[in-house]
Amino acid sequence: MKKLFLAGLAFLGTLLTFAAEYKVEDWNFEARKKFAEQRFGVYFHWGLYANYAQGEWYLKDGKVNEEAYSRMMYGFYPSKFNAREWVKVVKNAGAKYITITSRHHDGFSLWPTKVDDGYNIANTPFKRDILGEIAEACREEGIQLNFYYSLMDWHRKDYPAGYHAMQVEVPGRKGDYASYKKFMLAQIAELIENYKPGNIWFDGEWEHVKHEEDGTWTRKLDWEFDSIYDFIHSKKTLVANNNHQPIRPKEDIQLFERDLPGEAAGAIFSANQPMVNDRPIEQCDVIQHGVWGYKIAENRFRTADDVVALIVRAAAKNSNLLMNIGPDGSGQLPKKAVEVMEGVGKWFAKNGESVYGTSGCTIALGKDIVSTRKGRDLYLHFLKPGVDEISFKIDGEIKGAKYLACGKELPVKVKDGVATVKISRPKDCVFDIVVKLSFK
Repeated sequence: MKKLFLAGLAFLGTLLTFAAEYKVEDWNFEARKKFAEQRFGVYFHWGLYANYAQGEWYLKDGKVNEEAYSRMMYGFYPSKFNAREWVKVVKNAGAKYITITSRHHDGFSLWPTKVDDGYNIANTPFKRDILGEIAEACREEGIQLNFYYSLMDWHRKDYPAGYHAMQVEVPGRKGDYASYKKFMLAQIAELIENYKPGNIWFDGEWEHVKHEEDGTWTRKLDWEFDSIYDFIHSKKTLVANNNHQPIRPKEDIQLFERDLPGEAAGAIFSANQPMVNDRPIEQCDVIQHGVWGYKIAENRFRTADDVVALIVRAAAKNSNLLMNIGPDGSGQLPKKAVEVMEGVGKWFAKNGESVYGTSGCTIALGKDIVSTRKGRDLYLHFLKPGVDEISFKIDGEIKGAKYLACGKELPVKVKDGVATVKISRPKDCVFDIVVKLSFK
């Protein structure tokens, strides 16, 4: 049995103070605060690529002809799609919001947009408004809806192709950013006005950069983000940008892709991303190994305890977790992913208060034990069997301690200002065991 001793205790609150050069309006402040308190969301990567079942980058990585790839629009008929079933899986898992790819890099739009060249759901045999149905189901279940929107495009002729897009042959391509930006703003206006999302989640800026030796990069395209962000903010919607770089003043949420904030130990995307303490943070990750879009040959999935551990380790760093599921071409969620989410939901049903609305804490920021706090309550998360004891200094007086899932009280030894908590767990327990300590 291992024992952890910590020399000190300091609580880290979610401090929503902001850069002096950018004035945050009241609605924005409240929206950021609400988002930070949600702590857990589910991500859906879905589009034409689901029919190919080779992941969301298949058009580029598979070296497929774009013209041939885009013909799949005429065969896209996800007959088993049921927005209410998707949203119920999300809600029952304990998640508070959904982020879905409204338009991924392949350029296909999941709503009947009026401002593109016809490359959207309205011109498939399915025809139904995917985003509209999901938005309605989210409203019914009290789930917030957000939209991923790709900056990079492998279909449009006016997109000024960067490193990745240039590897997809688009006949007649002639980059014109003024035209492309006008198109993007028109689509974003449709998304916000028609479906009322909480945030617009950008991705793909990183293809127009020059990478430097120190890990930073220089932009090779001026995206004119200030005006784009001002436009979105004018519609009382938050902005996030998955650019793997330090956050800008007008970006409302700091994003980390497959890396726990501040660690750069997963996909190594965040080596040049210092954590902020003045805005909400979100880590996104995958449930199916190594892919965001559905891949039929990939049978490795995270377990429920894997997902719970990611959620609480993120919360201990003042971060939300956005866990991705890639639906298949029929419109169904992979069976294994649904089973995993059911397990996560069982844990949340008994332990949710240790995650929702909490702040991170400096006790044991590791893989074995982490902690969260809310008001005068401290939650210790014991993540690894065999690591069942922790000691730490305290300033106040503990008035009670209990297992959060069952309510059973347990003793806490306090000597010379050091508290020691030791748990007992069933031998077959692999889930996070949470101890709630209440201070006077």
